[in-house]
Amino acid sequence: MLQPRFSERVWGGTRLVPGTASPVGEAWMVYEDNVVRCGPHAGRTLAELSAESPRELLGTHARGTRFPLLIKLLDCAEWLSVQVHPDDVQARALAGEGQLGKTEAWHLLEAAPGAELIAGVRAGTGPDTLRAAILAGEVMAQAQRHSVQAGDTVLIPAGTLHALGPGLLLYEVQQTSDLTYRVYDWDRPASAGRALHLRESAEVTVPVQALPVPTPPGQPGEVRELTRCAYFVLERLTGGPAGVRGATRGESFHALTVTGGEAQLCAGAETLRVGSLETVIVPAAAGAYRLEGDFQVLRARLP
Repeated sequence: MLQPRFSERVWGGTRLVPGTASPVGEAWMVYEDNVVRCGPHAGRTLAELSAESPRELLGTHARGTRFPLLIKLLDCAEWLSVQVHPDDVQARALAGEGQLGKTEAWHLLEAAPGAELIAGVRAGTGPDTLRAAILAGEVMAQAQRHSVQAGDTVLIPAGTLHALGPGLLLYEVQQTSDLTYRVYDWDRPASAGRALHLRESAEVTVPVQALPVPTPPGQPGEVRELTRCAYFVLERLTGGPAGVRGATRGESFHALTVTGGEAQLCAGAETLRVGSLETVIVPAAAGAYRLEGDFQVLRARLP
């Protein structure tokens, strides 16, 4: 089990930390500096364990010893800034060696009536028009808004213009990177922490769309793939009387986040209760496991 990190954001809400009046926008559920809460590795970080035992934790599909994924929960009470992320090559060129780009995916857990997000640009927008709009601070004329609902999944490849709107509670999985270029911030007061990055944004943004994909309600015992890319696979697991079985096969860790109900994780002789909005990592070396209970779980793994 991992200890999340909660962060206040100007656009945040109150659903991630019930009872608080502070605008908590992000819960970092899985990241390199996550501290393990219980078990033989309690108090250690994922970065430390990855470096010491990469094959056992990360698996044979990992490309190195760095923990490769970052998983967040986001509570959006206001519009987030309009952003774009570079790819791996651009990240190294713009931010230095060792930097990674960011491809990410969203799965919407809750969506208020009329909720929207931005993903990509309007059809017919060419690269020159897009670049000029970014540099002139007029990107919203080209941004594509989408109406969304709970259960939608959106894959956001690096280079895709994007923003989350009010009324959304969502799960986000991405490459291990916090490299973000802010294109537009809804005329909020500029500050050192919320600067715009128009030159970098113009260099990396590409004129594409990213469409929300709806998902029907899960059936008991169902495992449904929501999206995949070169960096991760995201699946939804639905509990039921027979439970759900999984197996890492030594290939990849499985990051399990309970998004509804609660689950009992059974692996070998070990059992662990995982409550709503909690996350546990099943190491690649664990092999077979099962989940029991009435739950919805999002599972992220390496492809």
